[in-house]
Amino acid sequence: MMKKLFTLILGLCLLLYPFAVYFGLNYVSPFWLALGLLVLLLSRLVMLRGVLDKMPWLLPATALGGLAITASLFSDSDIGFKLYPLMVNFAMFAVFAYSYLKPPTVIETFARLQDPNLPDHALSYIRKVTLVWCGFFIINASISLYTAVYSSFKVWTLYNGFIAYILIGSLCAIEFVVRLIVQRQHEKHSDVDHNAEKEA
Repeated sequence: MMKKLFTLILGLCLLLYPFAVYFGLNYVSPFWLALGLLVLLLSRLVMLRGVLDKMPWLLPATALGGLAITASLFSDSDIGFKLYPLMVNFAMFAVFAYSYLKPPTVIETFARLQDPNLPDHALSYIRKVTLVWCGFFIINASISLYTAVYSSFKVWTLYNGFIAYILIGSLCAIEFVVRLIVQRQHEKHSDVDHNAEKEA
C-alpha cells in the first residue's frame, strides 16, 4: 500500500514538473533543484522497475529527461529544465514509431490485455491511431522547444504544465469517440453481411 502511494506521489510530482521548476527556482538554485528532480526520476524508475515491459517508454523518457535535467545540474542554468518536456516527447515518439515499424504497437499491446483476439480491422485502426500519436508527439515536442527557446518562463510553464495536458486529453477523447463510431460501423456491416448470408 505504501509503495503504491509513494509511486503515486512521485508520479504527481513529475506530472506537475513545469510548475515544480517554475516555483522551485524561486527558492533554490538550479543545481539543487536539478539534483532533487533527478532523485525523483530515479526513484520512480526503481519503484516501477517491475512494469517496465508494460511501459516501454518509461526507460527512454527517464534517460533523456534525466539528461536534460543534468544539463542544468552542471550549467547551473534553467535551459536543461526547459528541455525536459521536449526530451520526453521525443522518447514517446521514438517508442511509438519503433513499435509501428516493429509490431506489435504499444497501443496493440494494451488493447490485447482486454481482448487477446483482436480482429484484423481493429489492428488496422490501431496502427492508424499509432501514427496519429506519433504526429502529436512531434507537434508537441516542436511547440515545447519553441516555448523553451523563445518564450518566457511563464509561457513555457503554462504550455508544458497545462495546455499540453489539455491537448492530450482532447486527443484521447476524440480517439475514443472515433473508435466507437468505427466499432458501430463494423458491427453494422457485419450484421448486414450476416443477414445476406442467411437470405442466400
